[in-house]
Amino acid sequence: MNSLILFTALASGQLPDTPPPGVYLPPAQFAGAQPPAAQPVKPMPPAAGMPPAGMPPAGMPPANGNGDAKEEEKKEDDQPPPPEPYALQRILSTTRFGARLEENGITISGWLQGNYSTSTAHRSNQPVTFNDRSDFWQFNQNYLKIEKTVDTSKSEFQLGFRTDWILPGTDARYSISRGLLSNQNGVGAPGAKDAYPVDLFQAYVDAFFPNIGPKGTTLRVGKFATHIGYELVQGAETPFLQRAYLFQYNPFTHTGAWAITPLNDTWTVSNGIVMGADNFFGTAQPTYIGQLKWAPKEGKTTALLNVMATDPRFSSSGSYPFYNVYNFQVSHNFTDKLTYVFDSSFSHIDGAPLPSGEQGSATWYGAANYLLYKHTDQVTSNFRVELFEDTKGFRTGSKGLYTEVTYGLAYSPTRSVILRPTVRYDHNNTSRPFDGSSNLFTAAMDVIIRY
Repeated sequence: MNSLILFTALASGQLPDTPPPGVYLPPAQFAGAQPPAAQPVKPMPPAAGMPPAGMPPAGMPPANGNGDAKEEEKKEDDQPPPPEPYALQRILSTTRFGARLEENGITISGWLQGNYSTSTAHRSNQPVTFNDRSDFWQFNQNYLKIEKTVDTSKSEFQLGFRTDWILPGTDARYSISRGLLSNQNGVGAPGAKDAYPVDLFQAYVDAFFPNIGPKGTTLRVGKFATHIGYELVQGAETPFLQRAYLFQYNPFTHTGAWAITPLNDTWTVSNGIVMGADNFFGTAQPTYIGQLKWAPKEGKTTALLNVMATDPRFSSSGSYPFYNVYNFQVSHNFTDKLTYVFDSSFSHIDGAPLPSGEQGSATWYGAANYLLYKHTDQVTSNFRVELFEDTKGFRTGSKGLYTEVTYGLAYSPTRSVILRPTVRYDHNNTSRPFDGSSNLFTAAMDVIIRY
């Protein structure tokens, strides 16, 4: 908590500027008219011996914060020993309340994350979000996670749950869903008075049905992290502080139902019906989400085909976008130390209000390449090259092809502390979105303390 007070104090009084006009805002921030802020409309601690945060476990891309990594059945003898609990769980374990939690398989954990960024922009790094301020301390997340997982290796009906909170953090300005805590000051509006809102990022119940499907089916109902894309909102469980455009301008969460059905040890199919992207209540439209996953049990390669599909139109009455996304990911472990990840998406919408003042269709698409190298158990290098096209400027506020190159180092002097210095270069070949320039150089340091 001392760290929370420290980060908040450092950031106070340095509120971000309002971004340039024409920039499109996340759904949570709509209040009947298109506001002027940039739009990004989108987890289990590593066991001993696993790569530090910022690099995925061997053979697996991140689980998108929704627990999918546990859906594949494994024999009990193949399971690694459970990781040592972090400080909060250890403290609770000495109490009656903690003993009751342990008896029921409930865990509580979280982290504090803050960063300092500097750049060639005068004040705002937008359309780069999350660390959207130059020469500024931000307290990104006080992230709290409470969960009870289901064990899909057992042939019995089970119930589990998970709830994730940002309490508070500047990241919540962009992650909040429309209709849930979205009336707070600062939500998606960097120039607002309160830059540290609270977000109920996930709240869902899992029910495991062992007799539905060859290996059972997990039905998830509630608000959950999207399956689309490689990166995560969860700061401690994603490779970079500075997120890719593919992540920033596609879904963060869905509200509805999601069924995960392993067909065998290699293939898993998932299907769901939700109310759109980053939409809790209010304007809603039935939207299909799906995933086909190929992950050989003893293989080094994993492939995912993800989709979000609906009638892709901008709702004028609710000032809310319903759009389609098609995503493909593949990850491959060349060695125990070197992992490559390819992530690509194509998104589109019709009848959208464009920065030009016109109304029409818009597309945004791109691909990101990642190389993750584990030097030691404490040090990992993360490298990303991305191309992202915003054809009409609907998502970022400035049309053109964005190119970004990012290098970061993740250093964990202890299991509970992660230090991540990062450098990044951005370029737009058509517009000048970066504080009046077509180029942006950024350097940042973020600190994560797990509890």
